Amino acid sequence: MQILRNEIRTGILVILTIGLTVGIVLYLSAPGLFRPIVHYRVFLDDAAAIKPGASVLLAGRKIGTVEKVQSPVPMTQRPPGRPEWEAMITVQVSDDAEIYKANDVTMRTFGLLSEYVIDFTNGDPNSGRAVTGDSFVGVRVPDLGEIGPVIIKKLDPILREATSTLSELRRTSQNLTELTAKDSKLINTLDGTLDSFRLVGGNLKTLTDKNGPVDSALSGVQTTLQSVQSTLQGFQQMTAQVNKDNNLEKTLVNLNSSSERLKALLAQLQGSCNTALANLNGMFSNLNEVSVKLRTQPWRIIWPNTIKYPPKPEPNPPRPHKTAAQD
Repeated sequence: MQILRNEIRTGILVILTIGLTVGIVLYLSAPGLFRPIVHYRVFLDDAAAIKPGASVLLAGRKIGTVEKVQSPVPMTQRPPGRPEWEAMITVQVSDDAEIYKANDVTMRTFGLLSEYVIDFTNGDPNSGRAVTGDSFVGVRVPDLGEIGPVIIKKLDPILREATSTLSELRRTSQNLTELTAKDSKLINTLDGTLDSFRLVGGNLKTLTDKNGPVDSALSGVQTTLQSVQSTLQGFQQMTAQVNKDNNLEKTLVNLNSSSERLKALLAQLQGSCNTALANLNGMFSNLNEVSVKLRTQPWRIIWPNTIKYPPKPEPNPPRPHKTAAQD
């Protein structure tokens, strides 16, 4: 009897253990049996080997799992404006998860094993709660295997530019080496230039010596300046004397009166010249008339009574005006 009782207890314990284990497995694998769930679709450019059962997070907190992965998606089912998004991942999450219609969806690696997860972040409450069947366009974070080629692709122009720069530096160093080599054109030119500077410096030193040409010229200039200074002093003294005796004003008054008298004399002279010119014109006219008569009638010198003057023309009598009655 005691053995039967123990066997019954053992069987009940086994049944309870099996039921609890099945319940936990069903709870984890099929959450819809014990709590309400909703389904969303996430479109990505590449599924990146994500597996059903992968975790779905809401700002880092697990809220569900990946239910199904479909790739490629027919063109008619792809999101508008994203024809290259050919992977669709269906997720199931708890109904109480606060997922809004405007969300950032990212597929990234998580944990030490770098397992892919779907993470919902930056939800906008003003857009409203998402309902089952809504779609989201996600962004896939590239893994290390994809980052390397991208980095190399972006670094390739920089590396090419660096290679070109190094080549230019190498050519520049070679040119500098050739220019600074012994007996090169640059060195010869620099030597000639330095010799010319040396010669110019010697000439300048000779010119600027104590008894040199520049010193003599400066002495002459100084003497000239002293002469100009003494002349200016004399002129200043003369102007001071003129201002003192008021001779300048008197001279100006005398010059004004003299100019008035000269102006009157010039007016009289002009009148006399005009009269003399008129008389001379008359004399010339008479002489011209006499010369004409002598050429035409030379006997008038001996017989002046034979002078014949041309008859004067008689004036025409005025014609009487005819009136209308006379006509």
